[in-house]
Amino acid sequence: MKTHILLLALLFVTAIGFTACSDDDTNEPATTATLAVSLTDAPADYDAVNITFSEVAVSMNGGWIVLSGNPVTVNLLEWNNGKSIELGRKDLDPGKVTQIRLMVTDAEVVVDGQTYSVTIPSAEQTGLKLITNFDLVAGSTYELVVDFDAHKSIVTTGPPQNPNGYKLQPTIRVVEKAVTGSISGTVTNFADAPIAMVLQNGVEVTSTPVDQTNGSFRLSYLMPGSYDIRIEDTQGRVYTQDALTVTPGADNAVGSVTLM
Repeated sequence: MKTHILLLALLFVTAIGFTACSDDDTNEPATTATLAVSLTDAPADYDAVNITFSEVAVSMNGGWIVLSGNPVTVNLLEWNNGKSIELGRKDLDPGKVTQIRLMVTDAEVVVDGQTYSVTIPSAEQTGLKLITNFDLVAGSTYELVVDFDAHKSIVTTGPPQNPNGYKLQPTIRVVEKAVTGSISGTVTNFADAPIAMVLQNGVEVTSTPVDQTNGSFRLSYLMPGSYDIRIEDTQGRVYTQDALTVTPGADNAVGSVTLM
């Protein structure tokens, strides 16, 4: 009997030893960081704004690293009111990210059902380069959001009253999703296509159309700080509210508002 007890005890200790070794193997320190780049947009007076991105890359340690080389065509106007689409994601060695590069191979706008090509000055050859500056730390995930403002980024060429073409002149901001917040609410009288915009020191930061099914809006990816909001519809009715605080990872809900 004593012999059996001793053998069981040895087997139990041996099992613990193997379990501890297995845990040690799975708890090795992380050696890479994950970086993702997504796209959002503000509203614009077009039926569609279709941009084809052929590559998303970041500049690190003096070289370019491709996050995605698969071409994708995005209608910018489908990605607003807090929505975003991921363009690329990759595990990378730690280091400093200094630029994001978006290669654009095609662009077009749709106006009153008619499609027009958009001229892309240099973007097809050298890409749209966005300056940023932060460190990737092993074991962390970073989600960057590119706010591609179609209203400001697509400009007409020729006489203002009779434009003869369209040109891509990007107005873009880049923020890190984890350190941003949002402002949201619901417009009670939303029948006349209101637009919600957020301003800081009198300058528009971003905007979004109010949802035409329920009147909701969300002004997303805002860096921490104090903001003013302005909502206006096609009939000239307006709602404003000042000094709204945005904090990382939180939504400042203003509730129901009525345009006057």
